[in-house]
Amino acid sequence: MNNSTAVAKQANNHGTPTKPSFLGKIGNIHLLLFTVTIFWGTSYVAAKIGMHELLPLNLVIIRFVIAAVLFGLILLVKRGSARLDTKDLPRFCLLGFFAITLYFHIQYTGLQYTTSTNAGLIMATAPVFAALFCLLTKKETVSRCSLLGISIAFFGVLLVITQGQLSGLFQQRTVLGDSLILLNAVMWAWFTLKSKTVLDKYNPFVAMAYVHIFGAIFLLPFAFVPSVFAEKTLWQQLPAISATTLLAAVYLAVFCSVYSYFVWYVGIAKIGAVKTATYSYFNPLMATLAGVVVYGDMLTIYTGLGGLLAIAGVYITNQKKADRSPGCR
Repeated sequence: MNNSTAVAKQANNHGTPTKPSFLGKIGNIHLLLFTVTIFWGTSYVAAKIGMHELLPLNLVIIRFVIAAVLFGLILLVKRGSARLDTKDLPRFCLLGFFAITLYFHIQYTGLQYTTSTNAGLIMATAPVFAALFCLLTKKETVSRCSLLGISIAFFGVLLVITQGQLSGLFQQRTVLGDSLILLNAVMWAWFTLKSKTVLDKYNPFVAMAYVHIFGAIFLLPFAFVPSVFAEKTLWQQLPAISATTLLAAVYLAVFCSVYSYFVWYVGIAKIGAVKTATYSYFNPLMATLAGVVVYGDMLTIYTGLGGLLAIAGVYITNQKKADRSPGCR
């Protein structure tokens, strides 16, 4: 991944420059990053399809076991650069449990009680909670611009959840699912900040691969042993699932996990973290479109306005350069 540009400059045996690799072309990187937003945005719809026949926990298990196997194969190819220091095992176990095992069980359970559109828009506020954590822990300063963005995004999410009826907040049919997805956004913000402890030491893709692997390891016992989280195990449900459900799980594992993480970190290496991060603003748009097309989610004026406010708030929160302007101090 890091050597792709150098390879493009090398000459072959006849002295002719070799053709740059597909991932080595900046133009292709932008195109590939856009495909990542499609996969991440449509992941909510794919999850809802998978849960037609599988319990939320069982869909999480099958997705991340497949993803962990693929990540493991990639790590075997990388060999030396993918070695894990044994003293970092506790940190990866913690991250894997919270970012995969618990996180996606909560997300898929929440998706049973809300729409794909709501889920995509609410999850877009994760960077806002990351800024709030920085403010509370005083690890980073949060500018007035960021506080403004946090307020706008919070109001936008409130509009999406309540559909403009603030007095009837707890009477909305999606309030349980929306609340679980909101908890997801908080957890993702925590994971984003906590993962810095391993990202300082490991290649980002390698770190995320180990997070997925450890998350899958924690999930494996639930595939065979009944629990309060799933009345039927994956082992019991697996013989009866259709090809559609299996394809949904494979789609989530291959395209939303392995492929998307790989391309995302190639993007960071090629065009930088800031430019790559801007593509995440397409995710809620893709989630909304997918929800409307596949499930006929209702796109009300409050959903549209709230979604725009949430995305605008997240964008403002992440404008570091804006801190220098007088209006943001």
